[in-house]
Amino acid sequence: MYCIKCGALQANGQAKISFRAECDSCGTSLHSCVHCKYYRIGLPNDCQVPGTERILDREATNFCEEFAPSFKVGPEKKSLDVKKRFDDLFK
Repeated sequence: MYCIKCGALQANGQAKISFRAECDSCGTSLHSCVHCKYYRIGLPNDCQVPGTERILDREATNFCEEFAPSFKVGPEKKSLDVKKRFDDLFK
């Protein structure tokens, strides 16, 4: 699993993430909506699982029982790579 904030690969490698798990590099909460494989912006409650509890801060720790870790690389890391590749074109 990768941290959505810093893009760091997490060493725990567990299928189940504890409610208090944090990123090894930046301390971001890993048990949060943005780190869940069911997180989809635009769906009701931004979640693929129907009837989930409403969560206001998608990056904060939550106690959702439906949480399953996502293995996507965070958008910040991707955007940095894209920006670097763009800048490299014009060197």
